[in-house]
Amino acid sequence: MSLEKYVTFIGRKINGAEDHKGKCISFYAKVIPINGDLKLEISDERLLKRYPINATNNPASGIIVKMINTRNEFSEHTVRGILTIQRKFWETGEELDIKPLTSRQFLSLFPFPKLDESRLSRLVSVLPLQTQGGRIMNLRELFITRKRFFATVIKKVIDESDEALTDKDIQTVLREQYDIQLSVRTICNCRKLFSIPNYKSRLVGTHYYGKDIRFSDYVKLSRGQYNRIPSEGGVYELSTANKIQYLRHRCDVLYIGSSKHIRKRLLSYSGSKGKNARLKHFANGSDIFVRYFLTVDYVHLEKQLLKHFKMTYGELPKTNKLGA
Repeated sequence: MSLEKYVTFIGRKINGAEDHKGKCISFYAKVIPINGDLKLEISDERLLKRYPINATNNPASGIIVKMINTRNEFSEHTVRGILTIQRKFWETGEELDIKPLTSRQFLSLFPFPKLDESRLSRLVSVLPLQTQGGRIMNLRELFITRKRFFATVIKKVIDESDEALTDKDIQTVLREQYDIQLSVRTICNCRKLFSIPNYKSRLVGTHYYGKDIRFSDYVKLSRGQYNRIPSEGGVYELSTANKIQYLRHRCDVLYIGSSKHIRKRLLSYSGSKGKNARLKHFANGSDIFVRYFLTVDYVHLEKQLLKHFKMTYGELPKTNKLGA
């Protein structure tokens, strides 16, 4: 349940009405570094409050109040634990300062009664935080694999170089500047995680989204996977396992879009009543994948991505009707 729906739910169940009607809850809390400490500024007190079991006049609602209190406790515990583990990132804002972290590792460091990996996984997908720079990021972005960490370092190496680097060149830089030992094959796999083209493609100018866009990992659009996609605002990219021939280069991207509620928008593409007929045509017989980037400035960013894509490939993504 998204934050906005959750606060509506609390208002309805506790007070018998939607007492915050018209209020948009876009993030759980703002993280503010103050004098060497990290302060949490909660966006709405109901996300933190513990309610007495007799908070409503309905005796049967006691179990609902317990559920609300439990989620609030889980949320606060998880966010404060993440601030501790990823403290350096919150202080610098640098992607390279995010430590590799799994749900199991987090729970071993910060155990909490009845909070298991399954509950934690669902929770972090609906707990966006606002950084001191104003960026809204999903808490899931702070649970990264070692592969994604290495991919982030590789992306930085490529972005900071004035010349196109081969994977062998990247291997040397990683070893000498970051004390990271990776095989060329692993470097290649890490590049693909961020859709960074190979050396030859970068040499002739094939575009990828660059250092300012931090897309999520790819999620396969299939039943049971939609809960991994946040209900927040941002841009998203749909791609297929099979590359498509564009005017200038081949590419696996089908569509670039944006929405105030990414999960709801993507659900509208599924089923027999899907909105985009072109997408149905290209998706026929092939798996579709999505990756997303959460931002409040999603409308402007969508236009920029479409503009860059058209400049690079000579045309818009095949299933985009309108764009730059």
